[in-house]
Amino acid sequence: MDRYTMMVAICGQITGVVLIVSILNAIVRYRRGGRATLPNDELRRIDSRLTDMQEALEAVAVEIERISEGQRFTTKLLADRGEIPLDAALGSRAGRVAPSR
Repeated sequence: MDRYTMMVAICGQITGVVLIVSILNAIVRYRRGGRATLPNDELRRIDSRLTDMQEALEAVAVEIERISEGQRFTTKLLADRGEIPLDAALGSRAGRVAPSR
């Protein structure tokens, strides 16, 4: 057996042992009921913070909707404004000529 084959075999064995130990550790934790439980006051505090975040998110959504509605209104005004003939849009400025010096 050459040197590189020996290295591959040793790395494979080490990886296999680590994998088996990790799987056994997970099984033992699952059987013991390794789920951590939080105290009730901690859960209430988290629930309160989540409620605050939800309200803030809803407020941001309303403001974004108002901004987009304003943008749609402005776009509509600009689009309608573009339909006016150029002479009517310029009004009295159309007849004026800038003085030459």
